[in-house]
Amino acid sequence: MRVKRDLAALAAIGFAAVLSATQAVRAAPDAPISAESADSPEQPLPADASPPAGKAGCWETLWSRTNAKVQMEADGAMPMSITTVQEPLESTPAGCQAIINIHSKSALAALRGPPVVADQRDLVSIAPLAAPSAVRVEVHSEINARARYARLYGASTSIGEGVFNYAGADLREGAILGGETVNSSVTLKIYVRGTDEEVGELRAPHATITISSRHVGRRRAIDTALGRKECIPITYEKRSSLGPAQLVDALILTTPSVMQITDWYCPSERFVLRTEVREQGKVQRIDTTAIMPVGEAP
Repeated sequence: MRVKRDLAALAAIGFAAVLSATQAVRAAPDAPISAESADSPEQPLPADASPPAGKAGCWETLWSRTNAKVQMEADGAMPMSITTVQEPLESTPAGCQAIINIHSKSALAALRGPPVVADQRDLVSIAPLAAPSAVRVEVHSEINARARYARLYGASTSIGEGVFNYAGADLREGAILGGETVNSSVTLKIYVRGTDEEVGELRAPHATITISSRHVGRRRAIDTALGRKECIPITYEKRSSLGPAQLVDALILTTPSVMQITDWYCPSERFVLRTEVREQGKVQRIDTTAIMPVGEAP
């Protein structure tokens, strides 16, 4: 009974992690933007922000600072604390790749139990497409999620195409940016904590995310966890579906979720410092609370 109770939280949070696998790409600050594409070209780039020799194209494609540590906090029905760290990036014949490590603590407020702790290691490969800021992203993830009485361990694969990066995009008020499509699959083994007895699998072979075209709003000053910033609201619709999923010996048929999203992209930080998620009349807010080099205390 205790293991089954844990599975409810593990399943919900594990599926959320799979459907958000490509979010790891955004969980590191945007790289310096060239003068031709910056939305604030008059702002000088930091002296230490140049890409390594021979990796300028890869740097611009992956748009992340090596060894950047980002902390995010979410409220609402599934409160969550997320820390991500990106390892040094590498050039590939097609584009770039890097490993992103994610540590999270999540809880389903309705279950009133202890948080689920998860560690996820993502190998992210990115190849540019024809449109500005449009890329093909492939993410191979190793996932280890632990609740009080059970844990999940396994892997997922996500492949997406579209506009993943706001740096370099047309962010004038009224502009429309492209959307995204992501297809994911996951297989996670279920173990009893303490004995490590395997009791089944959690499988979702056809999870999908579809993001509509995005609408750019008027830049304005907002209060963020990093202070008052000039930020740009970018709104869109996000549809997520797990498809048919298997939990132990039960087939799970879920209803696709439809969310209205507003990303507050802040050019001074080259990052989304707040995301507002509206679903079924409820609002969840995800705030970026710290961006720092690895090893630096918040």
